[in-house]
Amino acid sequence: MVVIPYLLLLTLFVPCREAAGQLLSPGKLSTPHGELEGLLKCQSCHELRKPGASNSKCLECHKPLRNRMDERRGYHATVAAKACSSCHSEHRGRDVPLTELDTIRFDHTQTGFTLVARHAEATCRECHQVDFITALDVRSYKGKHGSLDRTMLGLGTACTTCHDRDDPHTNQFAERGCEDCHSEFSWEQAERFDHNRTRYRLTGRHLRTECADCHKATRTRDGKLSIHFAPLKFAGCESCHRDEHEGSLGANCTRCHTARGWHRVQRSAVEDRFDHSNTEFPLAGKHANLECSACHVKSDRHEMLLRITVEPATRQFAYPLPVADACTSCHLDYHRRAFVKTSGGSLCDNCHNEQGWDPALYDVKRHNSDAAFTLRGAHLATPCTECHPAPDEGKEAEQFRISEDNCGSCHENEDPHRSQFSSSACNDCHDSRAFTIEDFDHDSTRYALDGAHQEVPCISCHQQERDADGLTFQRYRPLGTGCRDCHAGETGRG
Repeated sequence: MVVIPYLLLLTLFVPCREAAGQLLSPGKLSTPHGELEGLLKCQSCHELRKPGASNSKCLECHKPLRNRMDERRGYHATVAAKACSSCHSEHRGRDVPLTELDTIRFDHTQTGFTLVARHAEATCRECHQVDFITALDVRSYKGKHGSLDRTMLGLGTACTTCHDRDDPHTNQFAERGCEDCHSEFSWEQAERFDHNRTRYRLTGRHLRTECADCHKATRTRDGKLSIHFAPLKFAGCESCHRDEHEGSLGANCTRCHTARGWHRVQRSAVEDRFDHSNTEFPLAGKHANLECSACHVKSDRHEMLLRITVEPATRQFAYPLPVADACTSCHLDYHRRAFVKTSGGSLCDNCHNEQGWDPALYDVKRHNSDAAFTLRGAHLATPCTECHPAPDEGKEAEQFRISEDNCGSCHENEDPHRSQFSSSACNDCHDSRAFTIEDFDHDSTRYALDGAHQEVPCISCHQQERDADGLTFQRYRPLGTGCRDCHAGETGRG
């Protein structure tokens, strides 16, 4: 037969099996498959009478890859129908890589991990590093064959696989995935985070508060920067906010304030529950019945006898603080300093209190000690306004200033004598107990009473007349002193 000479001829030129394999092989195997070199090892990858490498034989060795294809996950599961050699060609030499990956056209979505945003900009080896391989079967298999640094398999898909060193939370959210709050578009902005899913729901001004205002950055023991997110104290407002009232209004800020802003105070809290006695200005008397807005105004207010001046730093408050050092902080001096020289000066509370301006606390004792006119007799029971009537506008200072302390200062218009005694003082005849004269000494006049005249009633001689205005008055003088002046109509008896 012809076959025998050819085989003999072959043995003459091929001294060993390895050389025979090279003679029949298209070329040397790559370094990872170098141990399969040789004529007797061809069937490790090839099946008889079938061209190319066998997919099943490839997967017999590459078990981690076979497992993923069986589980229908990863890129190779999407190309299971293709021949392995269509992407991984062999026999091209020791240093030729088995995989010629077109990194520009490769569709990473087919791996089950879509690249977006920053990930799409990264190079393959920025992510596919030995340190980031988490699959134990891959680490074992590739490590055994010395190709752990060349594989694309086994990479973890959790963010912490690659970004564990970048975690600013230092395991505060170990049970949560980064993607619960962050996306590939921005790590700094936790755009997927919803604070309302936490135990502290954000409302009002808290919605506009920067995260860093509540969640401070600190250094761990190893010097790593960590932002404190949990656990965070929030049982009360004082956990984050300083108590401006220094405990005087209790610990529950929400009784009066809301998250809309500290300067916004709930009207119901102020009107129904707010205890003004806890402030520096307890409300009493008439003040207790005032509307809050009567004193807490947005800007200074001046009207009639009222003057409200607001503390400049509190103008933006819901209830601006009025200056309230003394009564005159809000109330103008109605008396226009008429009492500035009296004991205590012109302070309102020397004579008045919150129960009302009237009646005044300026009593008889104060009047007799401070005023020039001492009250006696009927004056003690005379209402103040009888002597100090309400003045015309602008003349309030004159109401309590009496220029003279004689009777005529007040009783000039009440003179029943029609100026018959203009040269005499009232108290020459009268005293302040009563204006009636109980014991007038007629001998002090030009006409001394004697005899029967001493028993005659005054009205018999001092009769009533009418003046030019038709008003009745008692005639005291001038009167004649002769007998006929009074007895002219009487006839003598014989």
